[in-house]
Amino acid sequence: MRKKLLIFGFTIFSMFFGSGNLVFPLQIGVATGGYWWLGFIGLFLTGIVLPFLGLFVIKLHHGNYLAFFGEAGKIAQVLLPLFTLSLLGSFGVVPRCITVAHGGVSYVYPEMSLIAFSLIFCGLCYFVCLKDEWMITILGKWLTPLKLIALTALISSGIYYAPSLPAPSQTSLNSFWIGFSNGYQTMDLFAAFFFSAVIFQQIQKLVPNEIAGANNNKVLKLALGPSFIGAAILSFVYFCFVFLGAYYQEIAQNVSPELILPSIAAYLLGDHATLIIALLISFSCISAAVALTNVYARYLCTLFKAPKQLYPVVLLGTITVSFLVSLLDFKGIAAFIGPLLEKTYPSLIILTVLSILTRKHRLLKKWVFYIVLGLMLIQGYILT
Repeated sequence: MRKKLLIFGFTIFSMFFGSGNLVFPLQIGVATGGYWWLGFIGLFLTGIVLPFLGLFVIKLHHGNYLAFFGEAGKIAQVLLPLFTLSLLGSFGVVPRCITVAHGGVSYVYPEMSLIAFSLIFCGLCYFVCLKDEWMITILGKWLTPLKLIALTALISSGIYYAPSLPAPSQTSLNSFWIGFSNGYQTMDLFAAFFFSAVIFQQIQKLVPNEIAGANNNKVLKLALGPSFIGAAILSFVYFCFVFLGAYYQEIAQNVSPELILPSIAAYLLGDHATLIIALLISFSCISAAVALTNVYARYLCTLFKAPKQLYPVVLLGTITVSFLVSLLDFKGIAAFIGPLLEKTYPSLIILTVLSILTRKHRLLKKWVFYIVLGLMLIQGYILT
């Protein structure tokens, strides 16, 4: 049981550690310089604490994310998962994973075009998504240890050879806000709602039905362990990446976001080691892409009441859209996602916190959610 829970913890880390997680912590370090630690604190709040709350709130609803979204009313129960999963899936994070992975590979093989790479990436993603069991085994048992080994080598070298810390690039308050706002861009709170449901269902299979039915708290306690493990590993990696971005600011500040990590790796470990880093980036991105594509395709099947036999067809459709959107490249996708997150994230944060604090007062949660969402829309589209 403990070994299984450890693998689930590794799986949670792999699911979250995708495209944005390879880019935004480094960008925070580059942008904040000497105040990098304040940038990390901001990132920790929105990139670690909030997603953990998201994992927890779905476990309180026994792995049923529709029950959670239903706290904001029947309309939200349909539209919120569709909106969030569309951004996490084919219209946002999955295409972003493709562009970041391509950035790592193109650093080693510049002749590799985005179109060709995207086709290969999407083909692999489709194959792994065909079975949930494959996803847990591949992500948790195989890819995560390989990623952690490569990350350890890179981070250890980065700390050992760290140059002098540059002067702060921002004020202390701005540095914190840069970290805080970039935590939005990871979209890990959105992802947590759905990843938690997948992990909770897998953990339920480990508990005998008679025990799980009589004592849901036992399943909840078991499910919290992997969440802590995943959050702890992710926190450590974020801390080190913000550190690397700050101390190697001179190397990283004039390159594209998806090339910051390969550029630092080439400086620290030499050009030969960039192949290892390219594999690390690719493994990380395909881990997140597989998890998100799987959840998105299965949700669409449920939403449109498609029979199980049609899952491969729906999966192929979502993969195709991801391929097309990936051709916008990283900056194009970020420009599309950013404004949407700024308007919707606060209301979902409020709904998450209220759902943890109280299981009652549904009308209060519903009205607060819509008031916050309305205020953000007015501020974003009317007052600006």
